[in-house]
Amino acid sequence: MNDDRDSSRQFFLTAAAVLAVGLLWLLRGIIVLVGLAIVFAYALDPIVRLVERIPLPRKRQMPRALASGFVVLTLVVVAGWLLSLGIPRVVSELGHFLELSPTIANSALDRAQDWAAKHGLARYADPIVTDLRTNAPETVRSLGGILAGWLGKLAGGLGQMFGFLLAPLLAFYLLADRDAVRESFMRFMPERAHDDLPRAELALDRALKSYVRGQAAVCAAMGVTVGTALASLGYPYALLLAVVVALAEVLPVIGAVIVCIAVLFVGLSVSPGFALLGVGAYLVINWAVGAFVSPQLMSHHLKMHPFVVTVSILAGASLFGGVGAMLALPGAAAIQAIIEEFARPRRKQLSGDLKA
Repeated sequence: MNDDRDSSRQFFLTAAAVLAVGLLWLLRGIIVLVGLAIVFAYALDPIVRLVERIPLPRKRQMPRALASGFVVLTLVVVAGWLLSLGIPRVVSELGHFLELSPTIANSALDRAQDWAAKHGLARYADPIVTDLRTNAPETVRSLGGILAGWLGKLAGGLGQMFGFLLAPLLAFYLLADRDAVRESFMRFMPERAHDDLPRAELALDRALKSYVRGQAAVCAAMGVTVGTALASLGYPYALLLAVVVALAEVLPVIGAVIVCIAVLFVGLSVSPGFALLGVGAYLVINWAVGAFVSPQLMSHHLKMHPFVVTVSILAGASLFGGVGAMLALPGAAAIQAIIEEFARPRRKQLSGDLKA
């Protein structure tokens, strides 16, 4: 009889677990949105604390809600302002680049043909150059189609990102009324889980603070390295580009595309070759830092092996795209911290049993 009850209970627990996993997968968009808001809240919390310390008349302190609203609103306004300035500029420069591309291509072919003639390779180079000149218009149209397709995909991704405009609002709630949010959340939890939730919250707090510190270190490393390289090349606005690189490091894939476009257009103000040199330098540094430096920095702060860091990012990108890649590390760190927190008493109990 007891075996039948145990079997029935195990069956229902398994079914409930499968149902919960399925429900979480169906709600993955909301889960990603909430995760994004939590990361924003932890990243902005030090700034909110600084704003809270601004002295007010009669020696009063700025309310937490007012400081949170000021910081979040400033972030949204600055981001919107930068997008309103940047997107039209990118479209204009891209059209100008496509107009000049036939002239640039013919100039490059002339130089290649002259170089081949000086080295006695004209008979090999001339047919190739002639073929390239013949197909140049079609190549330019194809390039335009490829760029338009990339912009379409990017616009589609940005269109989906507009659905995450609620993230700043949720981050504001978490920053301004964290205790009230916690109390509301605990009303949905069974009474016996109330003692475990504070422990889980502390573990989550440690993990996300470590992630924010690690991500800040990675952004600083990328900004300083790329800024130094561009300045050594004599790139215009190297300091501004270094700031763009540091901020874009938070956005996997999309951030790299934004930086490449910015470096390309700034370099085109000098020459096409100079622009390609700058983009190439950024791509090499981005690969080297992403392959060797970032995993080491993140593993130092998150106490995760670089292998686990890399696999977590790949898994997040595979499941949820660019936003998933950004949330993969804080998610993995949170899961690791919570498991360690609740596994610690079990390990102590097993150790005591072995000693006994």
